Amino acid sequence: MRLNYVIFLFVSLLLIIFLTININLIWFDRNEGQEYFDFNRTLTKALCSGRMCRDFVVSCSGKEVVSLEPISGFVTFGNDWIDKRVQKELC
Repeated sequence: MRLNYVIFLFVSLLLIIFLTININLIWFDRNEGQEYFDFNRTLTKALCSGRMCRDFVVSCSGKEVVSLEPISGFVTFGNDWIDKRVQKELC
């Protein structure tokens, strides 16, 4: 019983050390010592001009748009339509 407890503690300690090292390698730039994040992502966004809108797939790398592909046709809203979204950068 005591041997099982010692083995469990040893394996747990190794697991904690392994996870700590991996997290540090992933989230910190070893040369600069600064945090960095991988911002490569893809999202969908409706882009509007006046009352006309169209859906796009936006691929980003950091804050830079890598690709912008339409996935729908144009939609035209009525004269009383107001876009209540706060327009932000695409990425």
